[in-house]
Amino acid sequence: MTSCRSRFWLLANLLLVAFIATSESADYRLNLNVLPSLYNLTIGIRGDADNPGAIFDGEVKITLQTNHADVYRIILHANSIEIEDSWLYNAAGDLVEHIVAARLIYEQETSKLTVPLAKALAISQIYILHFKYTGKVSTDTAGLFAVSYVEEQTGKTKWVLLTEMQNINARRVFPCFDEPAIKAKFEVHIGRPSGFNAISNTKLVETTNEGNNRFTDHFDVTPIMSTYLLAFVISEYRARGNTSELAIYTRPEFYNHTEFSYSVAQRALPACENEFQTSYKALGNELLQYATTPRFPHNSMENWGLVIFKERVVLEQKGYTDGWAQKEFTIRNIVHENSHMWFGNSVTFKWWSYVWMQEGFARFYEFLIGHKLYPEHQLDQQFVVRKVQHVLSTDALNITQPMTSPESSIQTPADIDYKFGSISFAKAACIIRMWRNLMGEANFDMAIRSYLKHNHLGNVEPNDLFVYLKEYWPRNHIVNLDKFFSDFTEQPGYPVIMVNISQENRLIGLYQKRFLSNPGDGSDPSLRYTIPITFATNLDPNFKNLTPHMYFDKIVDVALIHAKEPIDWIILNIQQSNYYRVFYDTPILRKIQEALSKDGHGSIAVENRAQLVNDLFNFAYVGMIDYAEVFQFLEYLSKEVEYIPWFAAYESLQDVTRRLTPPQLNHFEKYLRDITAAVYSKLGVLWRSEDTVLDVYNRDMQVAWLCRFKNFDCNKKVTHHFEESLNANSEKPSPDYRETFYCAAARSAGYDEIVFEIYLSETNSNERDLLWRSASCTRNYRRHYQNAILNNSTTVFQKTAGLAQMYQQNPDLITDIYLMLTEEIELLAEALGSWSKTADVLSNMADYFTTREQETLFSDFINKNYQLFGDSAETLWTALRTVNNNVQWAEQRLGKLVSFLESRNGAAAVGLTLATTLLMLMSSVVSFLLKL
Repeated sequence: MTSCRSRFWLLANLLLVAFIATSESADYRLNLNVLPSLYNLTIGIRGDADNPGAIFDGEVKITLQTNHADVYRIILHANSIEIEDSWLYNAAGDLVEHIVAARLIYEQETSKLTVPLAKALAISQIYILHFKYTGKVSTDTAGLFAVSYVEEQTGKTKWVLLTEMQNINARRVFPCFDEPAIKAKFEVHIGRPSGFNAISNTKLVETTNEGNNRFTDHFDVTPIMSTYLLAFVISEYRARGNTSELAIYTRPEFYNHTEFSYSVAQRALPACENEFQTSYKALGNELLQYATTPRFPHNSMENWGLVIFKERVVLEQKGYTDGWAQKEFTIRNIVHENSHMWFGNSVTFKWWSYVWMQEGFARFYEFLIGHKLYPEHQLDQQFVVRKVQHVLSTDALNITQPMTSPESSIQTPADIDYKFGSISFAKAACIIRMWRNLMGEANFDMAIRSYLKHNHLGNVEPNDLFVYLKEYWPRNHIVNLDKFFSDFTEQPGYPVIMVNISQENRLIGLYQKRFLSNPGDGSDPSLRYTIPITFATNLDPNFKNLTPHMYFDKIVDVALIHAKEPIDWIILNIQQSNYYRVFYDTPILRKIQEALSKDGHGSIAVENRAQLVNDLFNFAYVGMIDYAEVFQFLEYLSKEVEYIPWFAAYESLQDVTRRLTPPQLNHFEKYLRDITAAVYSKLGVLWRSEDTVLDVYNRDMQVAWLCRFKNFDCNKKVTHHFEESLNANSEKPSPDYRETFYCAAARSAGYDEIVFEIYLSETNSNERDLLWRSASCTRNYRRHYQNAILNNSTTVFQKTAGLAQMYQQNPDLITDIYLMLTEEIELLAEALGSWSKTADVLSNMADYFTTREQETLFSDFINKNYQLFGDSAETLWTALRTVNNNVQWAEQRLGKLVSFLESRNGAAAVGLTLATTLLMLMSSVVSFLLKL
């Protein structure tokens, strides 16, 4: 009888697999006929603390039920686990059916596990599905995986076992319904050897001694949550804080490095509670823990009650990694993950197509709450250049995507990964910021708090959010909100508004089109948007009022602004609060530049000064204006001392200067010296106690640029202060500035050897990396290559980093460095350990080539030596094509800029006349308008 039944189930399984294989496309979604309410999960580690092993034992009892008739199959997920046996029980604990492993059906592509039943499940009856299985302790960073570290005092290898269930990796740890909308509670039990301790999402209830130096830790039941939020860590970690409320776990030797991060955590959680008007404990969990790991796929993960961070995110070593930038990194990450307790954990998206509904909010509040807690970092201003302007570049490419994708389009693991990008994080944060500023802070806060309250422990899609935004949106705003929300969440990209002025400077006309970095790349150029219009003028330079003057309807061709009196200039998109670019015609742009060049910059907000710079560079990139006109506009920077506009300038300048030839860079150095006059005079090269955080960032940026482009005064003063710093009693540069300062010093003859000696004597690993990069800034490239890179670097990564530093920090030497490397290419290949790595090094270097002569040298080398590289020769051929494209682009696009720099710096030249400037601007505008 048993044998006959086994043959029957085997035949049925084969038929089912055949049916699935012949389907047009795999179905990755579960049918929701059966839903779980509780997972009682036991994980047992087989090895000991010195060798935890590659296999774990698992047992899970899933409480479930159905509300459907004729359910003869339970379909859930499992991946890379071996199920030994399974049973189905009723609520009383009576065995309903024993399902042997041979009857289970596993679909590899979709990770679906089908449990066939002899009898249909009864509607609304509680069942318990019980699995015993084994799984793999992964070597990657998905599911349950192991990482090792070397204990500093003993040199002994230590192990940490931890989990990363997001996106769909819970199924690698236990059979489960691994979709975000299928929530349940979890009761976790961790079996471990002595020497380890375990933590999970909730507080430890008890530990039982199983004998033979084995223990089981039993944890409290979690709130109702998605499978991807389950987590546990098995380690020898030590905790800072109250392990019943708030604690951070890390290696014992790193305990003193968690003081700052713990202080941030103590402030961040109450700040979130105040912002969302709900206590963390009221969400359903009494405990919030942070744990570190030497290796992780992301900076951090928001598991409910057990956030996991990469060590570098939250560890701060005094004198080495305790600079302002590190503190900011820690603040932002902790606030980000704390925000997820509300956005993502309590209120969870229904499907992965709506990732932005939690990642966008977490990114937004990371800056908003971070700024409220630590205003010295000015995160409100930094958001504009670090998030808005950054994602505008991505969102103008054909690889972009809408924030909200149709559920049907996000099915496979690759589809899900696709949603975890800058659009779901940064763009969504920008759009949320836009909503908040348009609604007003009070209205937005009430909407969000209502949304969180009414959807607690539930799953949502965008309309569930929009309901509350619409409820609290100001009634006097004339706008179709459904269309407005849809335009920026369901459409990719964003608009550019063209602005002109007429009727004696009283009538401003606005036109819109989609902004694309490459209009011929297949993107839809016809998309239009409902655009909120905010502005300030020279007559009313109010850059704080973010209430929209009007909404530019997508079906309207021209929107008009009537001024009561003639105006000189108008700035749209105050504080770059809304998500679009602005292109001004020549008269307006000229007047804006005049205002910026005055003391006080015409009261134009720092964010808008950065916006103007960033927009102009992007318009030049697509050919709407010429780079020469952008560089002329940037002359105003000679009076600019603020970090935010300078950050925007340098972010774009690096792309242009990378395409200038060495002789052309000489002219750029003079230009750079002139436009940095005010900021360099204010900041200098030496740090001061009265520096603000952004002063520290700004000096680091200015000195890095000025010294790299051979500014005499910069290099002279750095060298002088470096000599003074060698005194045993002298203060080191701050961690934020140290690499730039030492790098600049290393460019001066003889001082590179001193920096290298400091590197050799340093024992701190982070500091050694910094000093290695700094020493590699030397202009004595041949000695550094022979003595340091070939003979004193320990890893391939270190060698390649050193090589890149040499030519990136000394762009005028790139040809000489290239010739040195290729004259004995076998020597480099031997040092790097492979021809593949060698091809990568040359390919990366070639991306900095700017002349036809360099292209010829590279081509001749490849033709002569390609056989040495085997399959990696294709890397070189691809790089050669890139060199040709880059040089061709510069020849076509930078001619006027080169002439401008040469003319500007000429002995008899005093700069282009105003008439010439206006002529160039008008020519570009006319050319652009003809393309419309």
